[in-house]
Amino acid sequence: MSNFLNRLSGYNKNNVKMNVLGSSKANQGDIIQVDLPTNSIVDLSSLAWSFDVKYTCTGVNTKKHHLPINAESIISRIAVEVNGQTLVNLTNYNTLYHALLYVTATEDYQRQRLIAQANIQGGGATGDDVVNGTCQELVSADDPTLSPSTTRRHVIDTWLGFLGSAKPNFIDTSLLGNVRITITLANSDIVNGDAAANTSVFEVDKQHFSIDVVSIADGVYDAMVDQMLASGAPIEIPFKNYFSFTSLNSSMAQSTAFNVASQSIDRLWAIARQTGADGVGAAGYNKTSATLIPTKPKHPIVENNSPYFNFSTCNGGGFHFQVNNTLYPQWTSQAPQDWWQHTKLALGDQGNMLAGAYPAALSHYQDNFFVYACQLEHRTDGDERFVSGIDTRGAAAQCYFNSSQSSMTADKDTATARTNRSGTNVANQVVVYAECTSLLRIMANKVLEIVQ
Repeated sequence: MSNFLNRLSGYNKNNVKMNVLGSSKANQGDIIQVDLPTNSIVDLSSLAWSFDVKYTCTGVNTKKHHLPINAESIISRIAVEVNGQTLVNLTNYNTLYHALLYVTATEDYQRQRLIAQANIQGGGATGDDVVNGTCQELVSADDPTLSPSTTRRHVIDTWLGFLGSAKPNFIDTSLLGNVRITITLANSDIVNGDAAANTSVFEVDKQHFSIDVVSIADGVYDAMVDQMLASGAPIEIPFKNYFSFTSLNSSMAQSTAFNVASQSIDRLWAIARQTGADGVGAAGYNKTSATLIPTKPKHPIVENNSPYFNFSTCNGGGFHFQVNNTLYPQWTSQAPQDWWQHTKLALGDQGNMLAGAYPAALSHYQDNFFVYACQLEHRTDGDERFVSGIDTRGAAAQCYFNSSQSSMTADKDTATARTNRSGTNVANQVVVYAECTSLLRIMANKVLEIVQ
């Protein structure tokens, strides 16, 4: 009887290909758009973007040229428009993706990503590009005057914001109208070498999207939806939304101010990265860690990761968030193990033996994968649709991410002490994200309401 009652009659699912609007080629900074299938039930969890990227570096080719390890690096901004209304406008997307990846990815997941998401396919024009997932330099040691280039092939199938967190993930576009996804590609900051004189560019080609489409032919689903909308009750789809804020500072004795008006602020995230003559992140310690810090435990991606995605404490400490007059947490610390514990607690990973992260040592967390987070919502063990964060609608909350200058002394393991541990000022960029729960309310006749 149970099997009979749970049967879906006339159910069919298939995967369809979607071509981008306009040219299949795009350069850095360009905009890519695609529309979801109309009058269809689509499974957002199956959305995938397949593409080739050709990276080219010219200029001071005696320096290392680093490619981004994670394919999501090329996405600077994602926007989703529903029937002409902006549902999501997520800026600094690639930085947020790396922040979440660094503190949540298990070792198995990191290895799995090397198959489709990471830069491991292709070879340098001079034939000496090592294909091992570490994105080593494309420069030929034999002939540095050449202009090396390589083509990598990727598939991105994990998303942040509405595309990756809508509940339910099955969306009926016949109720919404046209759903358009707009992706803005990043600039050359994500592909650079060790010198400002390097010119690094990339081009996207041979791209397409795909998604699962579901149909239910017995009419039960359509009748149920029609009856619900006719009664005046809206269909509510909650999803995670992110708002980003940045500040440039001469030291980590700083306070980054931001305002958020939301029905539920769930978490607050912050990262910091060094700034220098070569751009944001160019002064990161990852490029020369093998020689500058000989006793530092090595990480497979640290030395050759793009400096743009090298997050460090920048000689800061005492990290905390402030919402109006309340501090989160209510105490501060100069000890990096406390920052790490606060972040894992915000993720619900404290004491979880199956939780993952990129850092394999505390020094990795401080110098390469620094992310600080604080949870403000009710934590659940399941996937319930809770809206329980801080409500700041009506009077936007005045928020801050505060930090102080660290008083730690320099390490003694190198002839040249690391600036990051020497108590000196480090020019930096701070990026703060407010993670909120938003609602898409669907009413009859494709009338939509977006509750931030």
